[in-house]
Amino acid sequence: MKTLQKKFFEEVGDVRQLLGPLERIPGAMFMIKDLDSRYIYMSQALRRAVHLPENLDVVGKTDFDLFPKIIAQSFRQNDLQVFKQGRPLLNEVHAVGFFAHAMKWAYSSKYPLRDRSGKVAGLITINEEYNDVMGQDDELNRLLPAIEYISKHFAETITVVQLARRCSFSESHFTRIFKQRMNMTPYAFVEQVRMFHALDTLQHSARSIAQIALDCGFYDPSSFVKRFKKFTGTTPLRYRREQQARVQSARAIALPEAHPKDGGMRD
Repeated sequence: MKTLQKKFFEEVGDVRQLLGPLERIPGAMFMIKDLDSRYIYMSQALRRAVHLPENLDVVGKTDFDLFPKIIAQSFRQNDLQVFKQGRPLLNEVHAVGFFAHAMKWAYSSKYPLRDRSGKVAGLITINEEYNDVMGQDDELNRLLPAIEYISKHFAETITVVQLARRCSFSESHFTRIFKQRMNMTPYAFVEQVRMFHALDTLQHSARSIAQIALDCGFYDPSSFVKRFKKFTGTTPLRYRREQQARVQSARAIALPEAHPKDGGMRD
């Protein structure tokens, strides 16, 4: 049977013809990348989930072109793990819709794609909304009250004891399970959520750096600047200026080409 399957797919040749039917699966959130983590394909359902314009051409782009640096780095690390080990990375939990959008949780699984010689040539990622797979992972389900609490109360003081109680775990058991399933400590996750919101606020508001630090749960502005630079490789002020310049450049490209007035000089 495997020989028959192999023969069939060799005869099919261009697998791009499968993408159209796959797009017709309701809510099918998937993407394909090459070994450089450049997008080869992203489904429309996934574009909507991560709030990308449906007409945006993502082919050839990387996560660093589409998302804040700290998010892109996390995606790239997972990609590299699949490329290096040649094995699937299953049921990573992550948030979809930080910032101004409704919070949603999703499971993300990455599978290596191999060429005809058997070498890893890229990967395909399948994302499933938490509600669609609820109950399949009891341990992870029990962590979600803590994850959702962090997402809503990131600006407040949060302790591991508080989070453990919400999940009905002891502090030590909660910390161990959280680190196993999220690949980071609870404190690191809290800081990451705060940084996501700081990035968004810097990009979409004129509030001072000190006020943004306070609004995002960082009570010492100088410490916030140091942590921000460690996460992003740049300072909050420079990041804001870079984003403003990017927006202005995009607007300039989008403007229709100016035509000289009647009677003016023409080439």
